[in-house]
Amino acid sequence: MGDRAPVHITIGGALPREHLEAFAAHAADYDLRTEWDGEPFDPAALPGGEPLELYGTELNGGQIPAIDAFCADHGLPFRRWSGGGLGAFLPEIVLFDGQGPMRDYTASEDEYVLFPPSWINGFTRLRDLKREMGRAELTIPAFVVTGGASDDGS
Repeated sequence: MGDRAPVHITIGGALPREHLEAFAAHAADYDLRTEWDGEPFDPAALPGGEPLELYGTELNGGQIPAIDAFCADHGLPFRRWSGGGLGAFLPEIVLFDGQGPMRDYTASEDEYVLFPPSWINGFTRLRDLKREMGRAELTIPAFVVTGGASDDGS
């Protein structure tokens, strides 16, 4: 069964309406909710003008690989925090800016990126360190569904 952990993912970008059903099926597979212990994700009730926030509990390793892959395949930027499993794995934050590789960082249980001293000490210039730390921050745009009968951005 594996170690279970929570997950919180923030997703943005434009998703063509024809892919919304597949996305909703992935969200249902992980029993993702619109808030901690809230209602299950309902694709008919998308947020207007803001990113989509989904939450899951008791997920194997705190991972949702099908959602990560779906977002990457469709160019949807996201920030995913996964909680840790005591003695098994640390919490992590994974960022995807809509293209290129995903970036992962060690995190705290309250969703902050952590930088180990060994990583910080590897920099000889403060501006290089600040640049890399800035890469660990990502502003997620609004999540919009495009195309189809109701192309009003919701």
